Amino acid sequence: MAYALEKGEPISRGMPRIVTERIDLALEQLLDEKETPEERIHNARKRFKEARAAVRIIRFSLGGQFKTENAWFRDAGRRLAALRDADAVIEAAGKLAEHTDGYHDRRLIRRLRRRLRHRQRRTKKSDFVKQIEETSRELPVAKARVSLWPAIPDDFSAVGTGFRRTYRDGRRAARESVASPSPESFHEWRKRVKDHWYQVQILREIWPEFTKPYRAQIEALSDALGDRHDLDVLRQTVVDLGDFGTDFELGVMHALIDRRISQLSEKAVEAGARIYTEPPRIIHDRFASQWAIWSSRDIQRLAGSSVSSP
Repeated sequence: MAYALEKGEPISRGMPRIVTERIDLALEQLLDEKETPEERIHNARKRFKEARAAVRIIRFSLGGQFKTENAWFRDAGRRLAALRDADAVIEAAGKLAEHTDGYHDRRLIRRLRRRLRHRQRRTKKSDFVKQIEETSRELPVAKARVSLWPAIPDDFSAVGTGFRRTYRDGRRAARESVASPSPESFHEWRKRVKDHWYQVQILREIWPEFTKPYRAQIEALSDALGDRHDLDVLRQTVVDLGDFGTDFELGVMHALIDRRISQLSEKAVEAGARIYTEPPRIIHDRFASQWAIWSSRDIQRLAGSSVSSP
C-alpha cells in the first residue's frame, strides 16, 4: 500500500501500517540478491528514513516508545551510512564535473573519480554482507515492536502536533544555516527538510491540490541540500586522501568544490525562504482544516447533522 494515510483509514491503523510496510520493504530490499550490496544498502536506508519520519509525526502519541523507535531507525541508518558514502562521493564528483566548464578542471575531477573508484574497489565486500545480515536479523524485532505501541488517537492531533514540530524544527534549522553557515548546520537542516517531505507525503491525500506542488518544492530543496552535503563529504575525502595531486591541484579542487557548495547553498536558502514563510501554527491549522473536510468520519457526521436538522 501507499506511503500515505488513505481515505477512510483510521490513524490508529494507518500509521502502524505505514511503518510496518517500510520495515517489510527494507528487509525485502536488503535480501534482494539481484541488486548490488551497495544498492541494497542505499534502498534500505531510504526505507529507514521513511519509517523514522512516520514515527516522528506521531511522536506525541507514542509516549516513551517514541525514543526507542526514533533511536532504532536512526542507528540502523547510521550503521549503513559509511558503506554508502563511497558511492555518494563518486556521484558528487560526477555532478561537480557537470557544473565545471574548464577542460583542465574537468580532467582533474575525472582523475579524482578514478582514484575514488579504486578506493571503493578496495572496500571489503564482506563488510557489506555483514551489515546486511546483521540489519536483516534485527528487522523482525523492530516490526514486532509496532504491535506493542500504545493506542494512537483517531483525530488530527495524533499526527498534527508532530507535523507542526517537524516544520518548526526545519524553519529553525533554516535560520541557523543562514546565520551560521557550516557543513553541520546545513546537514541538520537537510535532515529536517527530509522529515517534512516524508510527512507531507503521508498527508498528501487530504489535500492533493496543495501537497503535489508543495512536495515538489520541498524535494527540490532537499536535493540541493543533499548535493551540498555530498560535496562537503567529498571535500573532506580529498583531504583524507592525503596524496592527491600537487598543492596547486589540491587548491583548484577545493576551489571548484567550494564554488559549487556556495551555489547550492544560495539555491537552498532561496527555496527555504519560500517553503518556510508561514509560522508553524498557520501551516498546521491549514492541514487540520483540510483533514476535517477530507475525513470520512467528519463528512458522515456533518451529513447526519444536516439530515436531522429541522
